[in-house]
Amino acid sequence: MKIQMIRKQVEIVFEDGSRTEGFFFLSPTSAHRLGSESIEELLNSDRTYLPLERSREEVVLVSKHAIVTVLAKERETEITPLGPTRIAAEVVLRSGETLRGGICHDLPETHSRLSDYLNRSGPFFHIDTASGDCFVASAFVKLIRPALP
Repeated sequence: MKIQMIRKQVEIVFEDGSRTEGFFFLSPTSAHRLGSESIEELLNSDRTYLPLERSREEVVLVSKHAIVTVLAKERETEITPLGPTRIAAEVVLRSGETLRGGICHDLPETHSRLSDYLNRSGPFFHIDTASGDCFVASAFVKLIRPALP
């Protein structure tokens, strides 16, 4: 029996600076909300190794512990004026690279600071950048600062 999966194209940056592109396989149903599983849910799951289709002939297992960032090749989220709160931020990685964009959350007003969201997120958090939806491994972050919008 074969389960239908959704293929999502991504670019992965590893801790050694190398990059690879391919497709993650996502479930058509999310365990946490209506709709299909998101890349963020996959990255924050309890799995240590994730299958990545690099070509039709090659599927490799990627260690989540070696991943610094994952860039979705198509937008996962759509920001609307009535949607989640967006905080402009700069994420400085241990490598020295800086990511600029918005970190979105839907926390209550009483817990709506950037630190509230980051301290509640899993091993990976989402930042929407000019290049697309980027998922960052907290373990490789040096600092995060609010930025001017």
